[in-house]
Amino acid sequence: MKLAFISASYPPYSWGGIDVQTFDIANQLSRVGVDVTVFCGKAKHPILQQESDNLKVYRLPLLDIPPRVIWFQFQNLKLLSEKLSSFDIIHTQHSSGSIFGIIKKRIRKPWVVSFHEHQFRRLLTFMNSKPWKRSTGDFIYYVVGYPMFDVLTKMELRWASHYIVIGRAAYSDYLAFNKIDPTKTTNIENGIDLKKIDSIIKHQKEENEFVRSRSFTIFTCGRLYAHKGTEYVIEAIPYVLKENKDIEVRIFGKGPLESRLKKLVQSLDVGEYVTFEGHVTYEHLIREMSQCDVAVFPSLWEVGASIAVMEAMACRKPVIAFDYPFSREAINHLKTGYLSPPRDIKDLAEAICIFLNDEALRRKIGHNAFSYIAQHHDYRKIVKEYVEVYSNLLEAGRVGA
Repeated sequence: MKLAFISASYPPYSWGGIDVQTFDIANQLSRVGVDVTVFCGKAKHPILQQESDNLKVYRLPLLDIPPRVIWFQFQNLKLLSEKLSSFDIIHTQHSSGSIFGIIKKRIRKPWVVSFHEHQFRRLLTFMNSKPWKRSTGDFIYYVVGYPMFDVLTKMELRWASHYIVIGRAAYSDYLAFNKIDPTKTTNIENGIDLKKIDSIIKHQKEENEFVRSRSFTIFTCGRLYAHKGTEYVIEAIPYVLKENKDIEVRIFGKGPLESRLKKLVQSLDVGEYVTFEGHVTYEHLIREMSQCDVAVFPSLWEVGASIAVMEAMACRKPVIAFDYPFSREAINHLKTGYLSPPRDIKDLAEAICIFLNDEALRRKIGHNAFSYIAQHHDYRKIVKEYVEVYSNLLEAGRVGA
């Protein structure tokens, strides 16, 4: 089976949630014998790289300004129309391959599209946030960009052979907002590569490079956009400090809200406890995550179970998140993590203090979290669901021929 996997972004040049997902799925598929070629951006001229026996990466030009996924398609439409006809299955990540429908009839290959978050859910979340928490970048992405992404979604729903919706919460949204055809849809949970994370943690222990400035470390990461809720972590710190001043808060990521978040830190007079770490390598991020005491991810919406949440759980860390449907896909309250009432800063602070004050509880929740991820979200198991989708499409094509 020859699979073309199309995504504008792909590691190591970017490590966002969808980028990590693309990387992990492509690698897992190649390990079970699928011949995978990833078509992605970040090259001045087309470059074909052999990553392993069954995995190639075709780097193509990408105009590195928003909306990148659209520029990627237009820049490389001719090359893709020439190359894709030699593959058995075409699989595009959401809003990375909608224009593929233009050349689909010419190529005559089954087309699978992954749907992640729903555009209307993203817009609703933004509109429900307080005005001061919205940046110009947020407004452009969520509001100005909505009509375009909505059109792309409808194009994918019309032209694709099959849809993979990532996570139960997203599947419910597509059923409600788009009346998605269940007979053409497979709901697959988000997953992570446990073997990769274990390897990074093992290296961390060998190098012993983690340095603490205080006894307890609170970790959070993500793009500094409104929906990630980073300000809630910062606003919770004054309450945490009433019980424990021996803490440090490390915030990883960049985005349009960075300057406002730094001003918030100053206004709350918690600057000596909070550091903005910016972008770091994926390996660095996992190493930092594996050494923290508590990981906090107060997102207002996510693509299914958050990959960052699952990575922290795989690192055996107690995770705190807001109680939304997507969070419940990985977190069982006080069993595999802590679910705080949405936007409740005092409860968020209380949850942090509960874990900081009880090492035994941190270890217990961390152990349960790892066990849950290993059982339900390990890509070595999930990859079988992808192979089944591809095989069924190919078999349907042979029957219909």
